[in-house]
Amino acid sequence: MRLAWTKTLEGAGIAFGYSNHAAQLRAALERNGVIFDENADVQLTLMPAGGFIPRLGKYNVLYTMFESTDVPPSWIPKIQHPDLIVVPCTHNKKVFERFTKVPIEVCLEGTKPDVFTYVERKYPEAYPDPTDEAGLIYPTLRKPLKLKTPFNFLWFGASNQRKGYVHTIYAWHELKKKYPEIARNCRLYMKTTQTEPQKRIAGFNMGEPIVQEQPAERVFTADNVTVDTRRVSEEALATMYHNAHCFLFPTMGEGFGLTLAEAMSTGMPCIYTPWSGPVDFCSSKEAYPLKFKILPVKAEFSACGGSKNDDYETSSASADISHIVRRMVQVYSDYDTALEKGKRAAERIRKEITWDISAKRLIEIINNHTCKEAKAC
Repeated sequence: MRLAWTKTLEGAGIAFGYSNHAAQLRAALERNGVIFDENADVQLTLMPAGGFIPRLGKYNVLYTMFESTDVPPSWIPKIQHPDLIVVPCTHNKKVFERFTKVPIEVCLEGTKPDVFTYVERKYPEAYPDPTDEAGLIYPTLRKPLKLKTPFNFLWFGASNQRKGYVHTIYAWHELKKKYPEIARNCRLYMKTTQTEPQKRIAGFNMGEPIVQEQPAERVFTADNVTVDTRRVSEEALATMYHNAHCFLFPTMGEGFGLTLAEAMSTGMPCIYTPWSGPVDFCSSKEAYPLKFKILPVKAEFSACGGSKNDDYETSSASADISHIVRRMVQVYSDYDTALEKGKRAAERIRKEITWDISAKRLIEIINNHTCKEAKAC
């Protein structure tokens, strides 16, 4: 197969997810025999739909995504022009189908099992209880014991509300208030990079990104909390996953949910919002779903073709804070069961969610839609 490739976004903010996805997918496509040729009949564009411009004389495939219940109004004219739209989850397919008649196919993203390897985790060793001569007190519920090393909760993402940043902060405060004996044994590690003023992609004009200055995000500070703002390698990120005991993912909406899939790949027990992207690869068999409500939110997007803000009302999932805390206590208190879920999660992700599988699926999708015209075969 030969494909023409549209230059994708690079940078931070919304561009980071797309650029990482594009780099991994392109490499996997090449491993699976795809040749990238600007003269190919099929054009593959991977970017937010607001910046899409079809190339004349080609079969245009747009790989895009969104995280809430409605696409931005400025995107609606853009998604009428591709010959085929590809999205990374079933939720996105249902959302986009409300706004266009263009055929839509689902192609999940992937992980790198050779980087995000499975590891055998253990519950941290506890100091002996001097009042427990037989060593049998609290055999399953571990909350009164003092641990020699912390029980590590990991949250990873941009420090914005959609990624569950605020939910995680409130949950941590509630954990300390309601379960102080547990909280003293725990550490929250927050990995983020959006803590300094930076540029972000706010929209598109004639296919070119509109770049705006983004103010510094809040940095959360509290006892037993580490906020890591470094930019690190994949290998360093994998080490963070390996060193954590539980992954917190109270997202409000995802096109896919790559960090959740990566955490699952390592066997880490995960707490997640069962809505949008994660539903396609995660269930209560492999992780701990959260109770949530679909709530109205206001989204802001720069309208394509101009600088006027394209504000609109949409809806996203909001995880129940108290249930996040109860799930944290559940994982902490019965870690053997949590590790069983983590093992099942790793088996599923490493078998079903890899970049090579994603590439093969995308090749199949494009062939199915273009072979009748002998353009990609």
